Amino acid sequence: MQINYRQYPHPVLSYFADDVIDSDFQASLKSSKTQNTYIFEAQCITSSDGINQLIEEKKACFAFHFECSTTRYRKIFKSFDSNFTFQLPADSIEGKVQICSFILASENIEHYSLPEFHPDYEGHTFFVKKGDVLAIDAERTFFAEKEYDPLRRVPSIFSVQPNRGENAPSFDMDSSGHKIIIKLSENNFEHYKTISLNQNLQPLLSSLIIMPALVSILETIKNAGDQEFDLEEYRWYRVIRSRLKELGIDIDNKSTFMDSTLAVAQKLIGEPLNNSLLALVNFEDED
Repeated sequence: MQINYRQYPHPVLSYFADDVIDSDFQASLKSSKTQNTYIFEAQCITSSDGINQLIEEKKACFAFHFECSTTRYRKIFKSFDSNFTFQLPADSIEGKVQICSFILASENIEHYSLPEFHPDYEGHTFFVKKGDVLAIDAERTFFAEKEYDPLRRVPSIFSVQPNRGENAPSFDMDSSGHKIIIKLSENNFEHYKTISLNQNLQPLLSSLIIMPALVSILETIKNAGDQEFDLEEYRWYRVIRSRLKELGIDIDNKSTFMDSTLAVAQKLIGEPLNNSLLALVNFEDED
């Protein structure tokens, strides 16, 4: 749920409008995690005496709305207390989570009016329905990482699939999802399936297929400052970022990314060139 600059049918206390003057609303969250649960400690405060009076009368409440695009999880947590704690199952969210904080009407208010209304609203009252927004704080983002992510190993974030399109290129790649899809022409894909059955030739496949795709992805990451999209949304990015940190490479600090992307890619997937050459030598010896 993204908060947009919008018009409401009644004055709303917000950071993007002056419907309610000389007042603000701030909400903060501290998070912690157990093995199965995320725990959030909320702290809310508003300087609007009128809204504080409504909360004391339980006609309004504080609320946090969570929405996760990966799992489709959506839930709102409410309280009349300015400090409260709530929790949610760890497996209910993954990746990027949007969090919006509000003060909501907890019942219908027939003649809604605040002493802090802008002078333009002087003498006016409004009908506010239960659940309507009275105040909004800025939206925030939370990233929920799985402690034991089955995609943590870099090679597992790739998926090799056939490209059955007309005049399909021999090798192509799509990184617009949570996995990086490597697309091979139908003939190449059949050859890939045959070779993949030989365990000894697995490093060779990594060198031929995974390596060029990974080098391309690392170039994208290295130049992420020039990109218009948010790489944090992609699981493959978070896995690679985590593995890079283990190698002492901080994506946010370009000075640590001194090696070529080719050299870094080799390190990320366990130096497949060495194993590929060894596999070919052993293959020749067997012949």
